Amino acid sequence: MSLHPDFPVVEGLHPLTPEWAITLDAPYNRRIEDGDLVLWNPRITIWMTIWHNDEHASIAERLEDLKQHMSPDAEGVEQAQDGETLFYAYRLAEETDEDADEDADEDDQRMPGYYGYAFAETSHVQMAVYFDDEADVEIARALHRSLAYTAPGAAEG
Repeated sequence: MSLHPDFPVVEGLHPLTPEWAITLDAPYNRRIEDGDLVLWNPRITIWMTIWHNDEHASIAERLEDLKQHMSPDAEGVEQAQDGETLFYAYRLAEETDEDADEDADEDDQRMPGYYGYAFAETSHVQMAVYFDDEADVEIARALHRSLAYTAPGAAEG
């Protein structure tokens, strides 16, 4: 499988907004769908939204709000501080369209998902990374941790 020829290809350090960038491990196609940035290749699909902190809530307040609304099925919670950026992530197996097929094996009905957030003072990135091979969770984790707050004046981590 290869990349889709009808969509732009991005790789390496890729600016998302003037405030955020991601370092991609491989070439990815890029599109906007329903207001979200989607990056994908044959192994990984990343959905990202960047939320501006219009209400000037602290990072701790926004993290607490996230925790109050995340699925009770979330597993493997991770939290790390890197300079002024707080990284928060968890695993959640998503139901797929095949869930409607009652004859499908239960293991085949769930798609591994890695949900990551990177919080900075003025905004935060929300990302969902989907993959078929469980070993690719390490790629998802590395993509999440590669998010960099690049706003002018941002403190180096």
